[in-house]
Amino acid sequence: MNELVLNLSKLGTPLYFYEKEKIVSNAEKLKSYFKNLNIFYAVKANFNVEILKIFKEQGLGFEVVSKGELILALKTGINPQNIIFNGNGKTYEEVKFAIENGIEIFNFDSLDQLILLEEVAKLMNKNIKALARIKTLVDVETHPHLQTSIFTSKFGLSDEEIDEVLDNIKLLKKVKIVGIHSHIGSNIKDEEPFIKSAYRVLKISKAFDNIEILNFGGGFAVNMNFKELPKLYNELSNKFKVFIEPGRYLIADTGFILAKVVSIKRGYPHDFLVLDCGMSELIRPALYGAYHPIKSIKGQTPERFYIIVGPICESSDIFGEYLLPNMNLNDLVIIENCGAYGYTMSSNYNGREKPLEVLIYNGNYEIINDRKFI
Repeated sequence: MNELVLNLSKLGTPLYFYEKEKIVSNAEKLKSYFKNLNIFYAVKANFNVEILKIFKEQGLGFEVVSKGELILALKTGINPQNIIFNGNGKTYEEVKFAIENGIEIFNFDSLDQLILLEEVAKLMNKNIKALARIKTLVDVETHPHLQTSIFTSKFGLSDEEIDEVLDNIKLLKKVKIVGIHSHIGSNIKDEEPFIKSAYRVLKISKAFDNIEILNFGGGFAVNMNFKELPKLYNELSNKFKVFIEPGRYLIADTGFILAKVVSIKRGYPHDFLVLDCGMSELIRPALYGAYHPIKSIKGQTPERFYIIVGPICESSDIFGEYLLPNMNLNDLVIIENCGAYGYTMSSNYNGREKPLEVLIYNGNYEIINDRKFI
């Protein structure tokens, strides 16, 4: 790996690189757990088209939340019927574009979004299907910003809103509500919240007629230890079409950032190690307090703590405290678990270029996205 990393460094740093073999392995592992399910990769996690093509080759569908994500998904040549359009604030233009391009399944989590689907479908004289996204009211151990199904979340229908939807079903002519959708959060390490949520979805589904689909969303942490959940989902697939929409689990640990030390300065309680990579390239530590392992490529025994920071003009541009070998200017480090919500959330803040993206396979590499300034 070190020789390949040194070759990559000649392209300039910082840069993202991804391991194709690991992407394929993650997809195959998930399919082995959930044999009878429809798996839709959450495009928001990483929307590079070359990576999307790998998931398409693995037989996965796509879950999108915007016109832009849909355009990228369609570039893979996937059958539009294998795409779900989610999101809590779809616009008239987005719905129209999706229907024009063959999308048949949408979710909604407010009465006005359901009415929007009906109005656009009626105008276009197309029949479409809809999944009602509900609040399952399941609390999960994760960052507060990653909880998406509690009472105060902006996502999902409350019990009162579910009643409103039921009262208006008879007015629908072009939209057929065929499923219940839930998504409880992200980076969840325990199966229990998913199991609780599944029973809540089952309970709500009984209030609707003609429910064919149960969509349990995603949220599996990279190190998720599956035991009982596959049994439950696979058992439910005997009666319903069961959908899941993983993102992080499939892609997070396949991606890395290669960065360089550009400054070492006195700090307290440890010296600052300044990288040429910061929150413009990887905002998750500043946004969520997310931890990403950072390792030197020196191969020497770690013996000294550093506070690793980026070069951005923000005090929140900090990765954290790390034990590393004695570091020097221009030394290279690798930031791990950057495949999900890394490049997709990057920016040109401070007038910086977005980094290269590189795909590694069979000991070789291919540039799959050039540096971008604005």
